[in-house]
Amino acid sequence: MSAGRSGAVNAGVQVARLVPLVLRQLRRSPRRTALTFLGLVIAFFLFTSLESLLYTMSHIVRGTSSDAMLFVRPDEGGGHWRATLPANYTQAVEAVPGVEAASPVRFHFGSGQREGSFAVAMGTEPDAHLKLGVPMGVTGDELRALLTERDAALVGERMLEDNGWQVGDEVTIRGRGPLPSVSFVIRGDIARGDRLDRVAVVRLDYLEKVVGGAGLVTYIQVRTADAGIAPAVADAIDRHFAHFTTPTETITEKAHLAPFIASLSDAMAGLRLVGYLALLVTLLVVANSVAIGVRERTREIGTLRALGFGTPRVLGLVLSEAIVVAVCGGVVGAVTAWAVFSSGQVSIPGVGFEFVTDPSVVLRAALLSIPLGALAGAQPAWNAVRMTITDALRFDE
Repeated sequence: MSAGRSGAVNAGVQVARLVPLVLRQLRRSPRRTALTFLGLVIAFFLFTSLESLLYTMSHIVRGTSSDAMLFVRPDEGGGHWRATLPANYTQAVEAVPGVEAASPVRFHFGSGQREGSFAVAMGTEPDAHLKLGVPMGVTGDELRALLTERDAALVGERMLEDNGWQVGDEVTIRGRGPLPSVSFVIRGDIARGDRLDRVAVVRLDYLEKVVGGAGLVTYIQVRTADAGIAPAVADAIDRHFAHFTTPTETITEKAHLAPFIASLSDAMAGLRLVGYLALLVTLLVVANSVAIGVRERTREIGTLRALGFGTPRVLGLVLSEAIVVAVCGGVVGAVTAWAVFSSGQVSIPGVGFEFVTDPSVVLRAALLSIPLGALAGAQPAWNAVRMTITDALRFDE
């Protein structure tokens, strides 16, 4: 047998001998062990939940944006959701080489069925917007209704579910503050998973009639022939309108979503700090629990050392106790968070995006339990071996 293989076998034997001692210590005070375990579960559930929320925001950007899609919006340094861009810019945008389709878009924000809920009407010119792509799940009859009926709308499935609406209903998005309400008849539904599954697509001319401000839109959506030429197309559009009354800023779809994601990210940075603070507090709780256990069995540890347990074995015993509790609590907390959020039934409040998570998020959170347990057990383990055997045997609480 080689020296390396022999060392591995000896290490395995040493670990096997520690297992009964670790389990015995954990059973010594069931209440303390249970409370420590529960604290770990809660802390790692919270931490994994916050990491899942950050993953969700990244997933939204990756899943709903395209490098070949551009947004032409006013270059006004803010307020990019207001309707201030002349709609007649669309013809000039379509004439730029590399542009396959362009459609003016206007948003109207309000409340849905429930007071305080969030609902969005997106006004488009149907002929132009359909050149960008037909929404998922929309039939030919539903498209014809949008093209021919002035108050028709196609509504995303998530918006239908949030408000309890059905195809055929006449519904209203209530304006907030001084904004007017917009009523429409739902003629079709946009399938879940489409980028428009959280909005109501209405005719632009109808939205202008109800809301006012004819001739102004929020942005012009552009599809380029290829993602590789999108930056050059964007530059060409902005150069064309550089000396107009309303100059433009043309950006990719990912950049267009960036302010929304950034606003959430600023809040999430604080929440992520809360998650790490929760782990820090839990580390102190675990360390205190292990320290109390070590103090209670100081004589026992002294006896083990007198019987030949060396410093490494005693350190390993105490560290193993802390790591076992931390790993068990961390894994249960992380897996519980994964089970809750992977179902897709938990939404970001006020926004409507469902939490999503990934095994890598759960694994990363669960693996943190190992160093957390080791750090929690380091000081108690050192206290267990720094006392002389004689003092340990004479120790009296």
